[in-house]
Amino acid sequence: MILAALLWGSACFVFAGAAAGVPEAEELLSRVTTRYSEENAGRACNIRLAAERISGITLDARESFSFNDAVGERTRENGFFEAPVIENGEYVPGVGGGVCQVSSTLFCAALEAGLRISESHPHSLPVSYIPPSLDAMVSSGSDLKLFNPRSAPVRIEAQAEDGVLTVGVYGVKDGLVYRTESVTLARLEAPPAREGDVLRPGREGLVSESFLCVYGEGGELISRTRIRRDRYAPVQGIRPREGDLLQKKPE
Repeated sequence: MILAALLWGSACFVFAGAAAGVPEAEELLSRVTTRYSEENAGRACNIRLAAERISGITLDARESFSFNDAVGERTRENGFFEAPVIENGEYVPGVGGGVCQVSSTLFCAALEAGLRISESHPHSLPVSYIPPSLDAMVSSGSDLKLFNPRSAPVRIEAQAEDGVLTVGVYGVKDGLVYRTESVTLARLEAPPAREGDVLRPGREGLVSESFLCVYGEGGELISRTRIRRDRYAPVQGIRPREGDLLQKKPE
C-alpha cells in the first residue's frame, strides 16, 4: 500500500545570487506530513526544535547529511524537554522524546526525493505517526544519514505548527517519480496482561517491509527495491492488581 501520509505537489523558487554553474530554479521534489498532539507540551516543543534545526539545510551534489549532527545532542542544555521515549521496548520518560518523529518524516521525504539512505534504524515498537518500516529511530548511538547522489544541490525545509509536521525537499527534478510503500507481513499477538501499578493496554507487534518504487515520466514502474525488513515487538499490557480491584469494589 502506498504511504497515505505523503503529500505531493510542485512549486518553483529561485535562488538569490546563485553561483555560476549552479541551476537557479528549484522545485518541490517531495513533501511528507505527519501529525502530533500538542497536549504533551514537552514532546511538541522537541518536535518544533528539531524541525527548526534541519530546516534550511542544503546538501550539495554528492554530499552527506547526519541528522544527529544537524539537531545536536538531546539534552536540556541543548534546549530539549522531557517527553516519553522508547527504551528497551518500553515507553519511559526521557529528554528529547518526539525527535524521532522528525527524523522519520525526513526519512520518508528523502526517499521520495530520490536521496540515498546511508543509515536508518527502526524503533523496537510500532509508532503511530508513520507506517511500519518507514520510521527512523535516532539516539546517541543511532543516526539517520542521507546522501545526495544528484549533480545539483537539494534543500530541506521543515515546519511544525498546530500539531502538523511537514518536511519538504527542494531541488532540480531528474525526470523520475519516487514512491514509498509499507507492507505488513505478520501481526504478533501481545502476551497476556500482567498485574502492575502503572496501567497500560497491550499492543500487537508487527513484521513489515518497506519498498521504494521508481516510476518513469510515463508512469511505468522502473524498479521496486526493498528498503528494510523489520520486526516490532508486541507490548504486554498491565492490568490492576486483584487486591486493588477488591478495595475499589463498591459496597
